[in-house]
Amino acid sequence: MDRLKEITSRIALYIVDNSIKWSNALASGIDLDESVVTKSFFTGEEFIEYVRKTRFRHRVTHVALIGYTFYDEKNYNLMNGIEVLESLKKIKPYIEVIMLASDGEQEYGGYVKKMGAITFINKDDNALLKINNYLRILNSRKRLALYKKDFKMGIYLWVASIAALILWFIVS
Repeated sequence: MDRLKEITSRIALYIVDNSIKWSNALASGIDLDESVVTKSFFTGEEFIEYVRKTRFRHRVTHVALIGYTFYDEKNYNLMNGIEVLESLKKIKPYIEVIMLASDGEQEYGGYVKKMGAITFINKDDNALLKINNYLRILNSRKRLALYKKDFKMGIYLWVASIAALILWFIVS
């Protein structure tokens, strides 16, 4: 049943954050009309490895929520959010990124936007509301682009079939 949900989903949400509590709150707080598949990663390295190995469906809106600071069991710094963003944009540039900031990390907001992040959201009481709104906007943009592409393809096929029908009448 989980595989069926992945196939029919329209939004794939990847939560990359060191805090298990915050990741669970994000996963349970997503409130959209579309079906959403969420995957949580607790280090940037784990997420980048998943992105490298996985083939993504292009008709799905892929969004990564990336925190800034990551630590291992011995409290050593790991790959930070900016490094995860840089690596992700090199590997799969079509994955949209929303950066998450704790206290003291807000000064990186302008820089991550230049690198390709959609926005920079503080981890506070309004974060879930903002994330849900951005997910709705990103999904509607993706749906509109796909409808335009499908419409153009339909027009091309219709014109080609009319041309083939006219050619058949002329030849016969």
